[in-house]
Amino acid sequence: MGFLNKTQVALALLLVSSQTVAVVPPRPSSTAKTDQAPSMIRVATIVERIERDRKDIRVYEASQPVNLPWFSELAIAVPGDRHASLNFLQGSSVGLVRDEKSVNEWALYSNVVGVGDRGLTLADNVFRVRKVILCTSRHAIELHMGGWVYRVKPGQVLLVLG
Repeated sequence: MGFLNKTQVALALLLVSSQTVAVVPPRPSSTAKTDQAPSMIRVATIVERIERDRKDIRVYEASQPVNLPWFSELAIAVPGDRHASLNFLQGSSVGLVRDEKSVNEWALYSNVVGVGDRGLTLADNVFRVRKVILCTSRHAIELHMGGWVYRVKPGQVLLVLG
């Protein structure tokens, strides 16, 4: 058997390396623990972001002033599932990523651990949720800022982000 020339060897290696084999990892049983980090989950759409640089922000729930914890930003969110509560986000980290469909909206992801497959989550777009306030028809939420009033719509959620 003769020796293959370098070109033939290089082409053979290129062919082998370009072919991929799909390997499906075994699914862990319901009782087995996995070491994999949870993936980011889109839970809501942010329709308005209000930065803390507005010193005169006052929040009212059902016409009563709300005492807010320290925050760096307020966000008005529309839950992905209109019937789902976002209370589970309180105390957890979330990431905001520009929405692909709308320039003025942001996708809100929970289980943020770093960079997701939907784009780069920059450090200034990762927050801890300090407080979650649901707006209902009986518990209207208003934000008073610099002489104007922003009324949160029923079903939307005010997120206090820090």
